[in-house]
Amino acid sequence: MKEVEYPRGIEIVTSAILQKDGKIFLAKSPKWSNKWTLPGGHIEVGETILDSCLREVIEETGIKAKPVAIINSGELIGSKDFHRPAHFIHFDVLLDVIEGDVTLDKQELTDYGWFTPEEALKLDLGEDYDISIIKYVDYIKSGI
Repeated sequence: MKEVEYPRGIEIVTSAILQKDGKIFLAKSPKWSNKWTLPGGHIEVGETILDSCLREVIEETGIKAKPVAIINSGELIGSKDFHRPAHFIHFDVLLDVIEGDVTLDKQELTDYGWFTPEEALKLDLGEDYDISIIKYVDYIKSGI
């Protein structure tokens, strides 16, 4: 069995669960086999998880938001959907939308929609994004 190399080592990333009017924002990503994903990206050196998530959301979607909580964390090694070998440690951040005028950067994300969690779970999601959405539902139900 050939050992997989991860040229970027372990990558620490954030994903944004943007909520507005009972719906969450999802977008199609060429990096994830054109499947539906949450916006997000790498945490830069010296940047907090929340600041990174807010920056990535603005860069990729143009949406301005405020953080609510980090609601999930996990690890994904060698995703079948991601465009290159990667070992991710990720944090899912729940954000409330302040300004929702969407302007996709078109390189990271190509299409978008606002979906109820139930609708979102029926989409062709990138690997493990269903877990992020389920954790979001659990968080909302907990009333924290």
